[in-house]
Amino acid sequence: MSWRKFYLLARLTARLTARKSEGGTNMPALALLSAVFVVGVEQTLQWKYGASGIIGMLLLTIGIKAKNPAISSTGAVVLALLVAGPAL
Repeated sequence: MSWRKFYLLARLTARLTARKSEGGTNMPALALLSAVFVVGVEQTLQWKYGASGIIGMLLLTIGIKAKNPAISSTGAVVLALLVAGPAL
């Protein structure tokens, strides 16, 4: 993953999770931790399950953020099929 992509993801995550503490400052540590987690999950899915894993994770994330159960369920089913594929 390029550093530019990581930087842009961290900035986007910081905007989404920006909260004011009692002192009135943003919490960049939470945003950075979230970005690192998202990048780690994305890289693991890409390595293990390829493009289908990324598409499933993207659908699940978009469905949760948009509060759309149909999209999030589709993403969850795609990920479940990828994980359970060898067992079937």
